[in-house]
Amino acid sequence: MTDIFQTKSPFIGDRVRLRALEKSDLDDIMKHWNTYESRVGLGNVIPMSSMMEEDFIQSSNDRAKSGKGYNFAIETLESNEFIGTCGIDDIWQVNRSSTIGISIHNPENHNKGYGTDAMICLLKVGFQVLNFHRMELWVMEYNQQAIHVYEKIGFKKIGQKREAHFLQGKYHDIYVMDILAEEFKVLHG
Repeated sequence: MTDIFQTKSPFIGDRVRLRALEKSDLDDIMKHWNTYESRVGLGNVIPMSSMMEEDFIQSSNDRAKSGKGYNFAIETLESNEFIGTCGIDDIWQVNRSSTIGISIHNPENHNKGYGTDAMICLLKVGFQVLNFHRMELWVMEYNQQAIHVYEKIGFKKIGQKREAHFLQGKYHDIYVMDILAEEFKVLHG
């Protein structure tokens, strides 16, 4: 029998840890949250005020208390630096499924494996802690870097929302991708 206390926390990866999102994270969030590059990846280029983001953090905590969704800060293991956020939303208890999302805020932290590691942690939380059967995400067709990461982790494209997102004078498709608990377990234990 495995000693449960010797099992590695699903909130800790090889490079990052997920922790509760705090109001004290607001300054770090706002440093890069409103850059055009960050907002394009999220699919919404309209900047958010610090008050709006503070309200989001509060509503995230309220949703977590009621079991309706969970948002986390992503920080590096090496320096405890705040580098982004991720979350589990649209929880459907009967179907044991949810929608997830991630953002590594500062472009200087892209292509370092942080996003991949954070997404694997988030999936472990969903599958091993919350007992989900299926988790899905939406990604803009132009975000090829994210699509590559998701496919590498084991996500599959299962649908396409045609011309569902408007940016820079053009409509873009949104891909729906998902991964099942068994698929994740085979790839990531």
